[in-house]
Amino acid sequence: MAYRHIIRRGFSTFKEGDVVLVRDLSRGGKTTLLGPLTPGRIHGSRIGNLHHADIIGVSSRDRVSTQTNSGSGGQFMIHQPTLEEYVLHCTRQCTPIYPKDASTIISMLDITAGDKILEAGTGNAGLTMHLARTGCMVHTVERSKERMVHAKKIVGEFRSGLLLPLVSFHVGVLSETVDEIAQTVESHLFDGVVLDMPMPWTQLPSVYGYLKPDRYAVCYLPSMSQVIDLVRACQRWPLLVEDIIEVDWRKWDVRTTTIRNPEAPTDEAL
Repeated sequence: MAYRHIIRRGFSTFKEGDVVLVRDLSRGGKTTLLGPLTPGRIHGSRIGNLHHADIIGVSSRDRVSTQTNSGSGGQFMIHQPTLEEYVLHCTRQCTPIYPKDASTIISMLDITAGDKILEAGTGNAGLTMHLARTGCMVHTVERSKERMVHAKKIVGEFRSGLLLPLVSFHVGVLSETVDEIAQTVESHLFDGVVLDMPMPWTQLPSVYGYLKPDRYAVCYLPSMSQVIDLVRACQRWPLLVEDIIEVDWRKWDVRTTTIRNPEAPTDEAL
């Protein structure tokens, strides 16, 4: 179970340019990602306008009131977004790799801080950020320049660019760029490879030669037909298929309740 610490001692305050998570206290805790914080900008909501300037200078778990034409509106609680919250709430140009899948991929790669990882299919940078947070240097390749620009913006806005120094962005087709990327890596070999693309078997022949011996390449695929095609292709190369995993992550909503004593007298009995 995950708990969010609620005692506030020595917390830093939010500043201009930060991205925050705001929790609507009037709607059962509905959350929204807001930012980068800019003086003069306003976030409109059903409970009134939330001014960015009112958030700058406050700490995590502080409450900020909205303003309406008739006066005071409702309240939002302000949080530092976790990486999971950030990935799920940030703007998208495509569907991200969700945290449950990113966590599984990291486990399958068996990576440690300082490793060099090659990722193809940057997309919305969800997996990119999870990989970088392990302390690895991530070389990520995306075919679309527009998506790469968006992905770099997403990484840059997470906690004031905390992960940017650990990510190297590249635009192009993986098979056409991997040789150049490998020249920037010590020994020209990677500690892990991740392919998030519909037909990874078209790129693997150009990539597995840059993977260190006894290390792992992980392919993220949405359908079993694609998995079967990949397994058949791997039989032609010096690659061993070790695991095929479907990830299921079930959340529970646990609440306390009062159970009526069935032996207690009812109004009718009285």
